[in-house]
Amino acid sequence: MRWGLVLTALLSVTIQASPTSGPAPLRVAFNASGAASAHWDFGDGTTAEGVAVEHTFAAGRWNATVTAQASDGSTSTQTVPVTAYGLSLDAPKAARYDRRAVFHGAVVPAEKGLTVRLSGPGGGRLASAKTNAQGGYAIKARVRSPGAYTAASDRGSSAPVSLRVVPRLVVSLTGSGARGSRYFLIARLRPASAGALTVKITRAGESLVDRTFDGAVRIKLDTRRLAAYLVRVEVVPADGYVATARILHANVVLPRLALGAHTTAVAQLGDQLRRLHYAAPYGASFDSRMLDAVYAFQKVQGLPRTGVVDARLWRALANARTPIPRYAQPASHLEVDKSRQVLYVVRGSRVALVVPVSTAGLPGKFTPVGRFSIYRKVVGFDPSPLGTLYDPMYFTGGYAIHGNPSVPPYPASHGCVRVPMWVAPHLYSTNPYGETVYVY
Repeated sequence: MRWGLVLTALLSVTIQASPTSGPAPLRVAFNASGAASAHWDFGDGTTAEGVAVEHTFAAGRWNATVTAQASDGSTSTQTVPVTAYGLSLDAPKAARYDRRAVFHGAVVPAEKGLTVRLSGPGGGRLASAKTNAQGGYAIKARVRSPGAYTAASDRGSSAPVSLRVVPRLVVSLTGSGARGSRYFLIARLRPASAGALTVKITRAGESLVDRTFDGAVRIKLDTRRLAAYLVRVEVVPADGYVATARILHANVVLPRLALGAHTTAVAQLGDQLRRLHYAAPYGASFDSRMLDAVYAFQKVQGLPRTGVVDARLWRALANARTPIPRYAQPASHLEVDKSRQVLYVVRGSRVALVVPVSTAGLPGKFTPVGRFSIYRKVVGFDPSPLGTLYDPMYFTGGYAIHGNPSVPPYPASHGCVRVPMWVAPHLYSTNPYGETVYVY
């Protein structure tokens, strides 16, 4: 609403001002009707001469003072109050898509409790807040579009401020990255209209992909061999949006294997273990026999006895050598290493087979150490006071190397040397009476 003010002086000079309040910048027309001359002081550091003048006020409360002179030389001084309302708006230069940004400003003159409404591109109302005692306000609003944002109140509107948006760039890798598995690079932009995506993929310095996509990206990575990919995804921004980029390292690695796994990597694991002369089965299934082989390898290599094939085990396997027996004579013999909990089948003074074992571990029980020889063998199951032994080969007293369904990766027997059931028949058939057995 525009307001005017009329003041009447004793010397028949009438002072008029219109409007005396409104949004800044407020242009006010002043008139000293009946005066021969007038001097105006607008209260903001500026002055003017003349019976009829105009002045534009910035936001604030002002007192415009006029000194009017009549034709008879008499003077009169009067004051006209003027209020110009201003509303400022400040915003970040850029905000992240679908995140809350803080818009703040102030109403001048200060007024507490005034509702300020924030509108986005297209005029849609986003949020509102009330002013504090100093006239300031802060509005948190979720940003989804670039463009002009304005604030408005009952006292007027702010000048628009331009806001740019940083789009949400979502880049991920799907799959385990294990050799021989399905491995994909996925990239998308939110909002989709924020621009295009440039994808660059290199391997060992060689550029494999350098393309720009208008939509979502799905690229299959080659996992037939171990590799390290460097992936860079950049946004080619549309108007109002900000460029952004993501860098990923995608590595093709040997898979993590555990009991129950079924993959060609299990067969590869078995091949490598057998080359090192560990007792390991054929096939792609990680069964209890493969678990025995993994335990044996972990024992010899001093790795944690987890039964899990992880990156550490793969690295050890790549650099491992067949263990060396402690004794060279006789050329064919058996060695039981209690510290490592393994049995070595030695042929030609070299280790021909590595088998996991479990020696005495119960309280008060022990497995004797020394040089012995096989003096008795029983095919199949042989009952004993401490349980049934499978394909036992007795080497001293009642102590035997025999098959047992339970061969944990730690000492657990009453004193005998337990070996896995599936290995026992092979040991029985390849070690004759009189074969030397070292236990240490």
